[in-house]
Amino acid sequence: MKKFFQIFMFLLAFQVEVRVRASADTLQEPAACLKSSESCALHVVGPAFHLKQGNLKIHAGEKSTLVRLSQEKWRLVKGVLWVESAPGVQVETPFMTAKSSHGQYWIIERGEKQIVRNIDAELHVVLRDGKKLEVPGGFEFWVSGINSKGKNEFGMIQTVDLKDHLLQWNQLFVGTKEQFKSEVSHLRGNWADLSERGASLYEKIALRQLASVEEARRIEEEKKREAQAERQKTRELMFQRAFDR
Repeated sequence: MKKFFQIFMFLLAFQVEVRVRASADTLQEPAACLKSSESCALHVVGPAFHLKQGNLKIHAGEKSTLVRLSQEKWRLVKGVLWVESAPGVQVETPFMTAKSSHGQYWIIERGEKQIVRNIDAELHVVLRDGKKLEVPGGFEFWVSGINSKGKNEFGMIQTVDLKDHLLQWNQLFVGTKEQFKSEVSHLRGNWADLSERGASLYEKIALRQLASVEEARRIEEEKKREAQAERQKTRELMFQRAFDR
């Protein structure tokens, strides 16, 4: 499995054409607001948008729309966002909020869903319904809107779709083909045991679900016992009153 993964990564690295981009056209409101500390709305009209300000380093795909609410808070309205570095910065979307103390992650719009893809970040995600998720590096999940029960729809955490990731990465990568190949090699080393970690994660999820089912069954049985005890108490009280007359 590891050998196949290595071959797959290098083949894709050689086949993908890496584009070198230094800047991109954006519509800003207010104009040139990225040069100030004001709130700022951006719409990417060029092939990609790249921003580096201090420790913040983000990239957005064509037709993406972003809002800078403050220095510590951004909003992805639509499109694709690659958070390469944003320690302590919160990114919110219509479906959830994400925050990491270090590392990089992606948020990718797919129709009515968004894919949250963690590369190597200590990523914490809070869905709009309040549910908290911790996504390990090398894993992803999808999330969509609130359902009729007031809960977010979301998919199971699974290993990153490598083919899709390299294609997405290529669209926003700033550098040479050699640099891209080097980054892919580094990623390969970090994700060498991804399949093993995936199997371990799925086992933990299955055990947690079983424990949850057992706990729900225990609570239900406890409720039945309490209801039966209450009915017995009521019957005894009625019997006692009948004979007291």
